[in-house]
Amino acid sequence: LLLIMGLFLTSCNSNKSWTCDGDCENGKGEKVWRDGGVERGTWSSGQLHGDGFQSFGTKSEFSGDHYEGAFINGLYFGQGTYYDLSEDSKYVGQWVFGKPEGKGRGTFGSKSKYPNRYYDGEWKDGKRHGHGIKFWGEAGEHTNDRYEGEWKNDDMSGLGRYDWANGNYYEGTWLNGNQHGEGKFVLENGDVFEG
Repeated sequence: LLLIMGLFLTSCNSNKSWTCDGDCENGKGEKVWRDGGVERGTWSSGQLHGDGFQSFGTKSEFSGDHYEGAFINGLYFGQGTYYDLSEDSKYVGQWVFGKPEGKGRGTFGSKSKYPNRYYDGEWKDGKRHGHGIKFWGEAGEHTNDRYEGEWKNDDMSGLGRYDWANGNYYEGTWLNGNQHGEGKFVLENGDVFEG
């Protein structure tokens, strides 16, 4: 009977796609997935809850990415850092239900398509929303351009100033990513267009 029970438990454990060191139900533990993904921290009802760490394994669409910070019921919630390997990018800031919300900074590293691009400011539901600064980085169509001002639903909307790398700038109102309404356009040679 003991031999049969031992074989049964072994076969049940071998069917799991992960193993746990510690208590991965209600306590502290580390869950290691067959594809190399890891989850560790404090668990409540089988979900990470409190400070923890998560990395994604080879079978995930987020392979190589990792998050370290606060969880509530398995979702990123509170202060945390997410690193995206494929984009060489990182977000450090506040999270609500798995999306950036509140204050945070997203940056792209030197291996990115847009080296040193960043956005530092307010977020809502995973989108830039509120006051923030965006620098376009050292490559791409808007190389070394910078905007500081209001955002709405991931677009420049409200009052803001856009500085081009060539020295020109526009300061005024924006709507859906475009100059809209009252503003002042200043050329690097000193010419000013206002209205």
